[in-house]
Amino acid sequence: MSPFEYVSVLLSIILGLGISVILTGLAEFIRRWQTIKFYWPFAVWILIVFVLHVQEWWISYSLRGEMVWTLPLFLFIVSYPIVLFILANLLFPKPWPKGPLDLKKHYLENYRKFFGAALLLVIISLLQNIALLNLQVGDQFAHFLIAIMFLYLLGAKKSHEKIHGLVALLMMIILTVSFWLSPETLTLH
Repeated sequence: MSPFEYVSVLLSIILGLGISVILTGLAEFIRRWQTIKFYWPFAVWILIVFVLHVQEWWISYSLRGEMVWTLPLFLFIVSYPIVLFILANLLFPKPWPKGPLDLKKHYLENYRKFFGAALLLVIISLLQNIALLNLQVGDQFAHFLIAIMFLYLLGAKKSHEKIHGLVALLMMIILTVSFWLSPETLTLH
């Protein structure tokens, strides 16, 4: 077993746990469909967090060329999947209510925790891009735009529903465009 194969096992387990949380949450929504009041920005965030899990698993294959693995490097790399797992858990109610579930109410009660963790994810991504991919700070405009959006949501005294919807749509657009702008991350070599 190569060092990459060894460390990728734990990365895959953590990512798998996050994906499991999302799929289990979606199955619970389907099970309780009659008692759920839908909120579309919340659904967009579920999709985004799911795609980020799969993207992280896919991109982690690019680390197969790392020749020297150290515990600090591994902890640095595993921090991103750990925060993704936390985001997945913050999306769904714990415990699930026995009665109706208003997704808008759930979202608005928990968005600060969610965007706090999401901001940490952006910071980790920025640092990993610098340390592992040798990207310059100036090359990461999208990260700064996302961080500013999340900071705004965290700092706003009042929650504006339209702003939350706009941020969810912008994040989906940024994620989609990032796939088109980085086609090398969509193929395995």
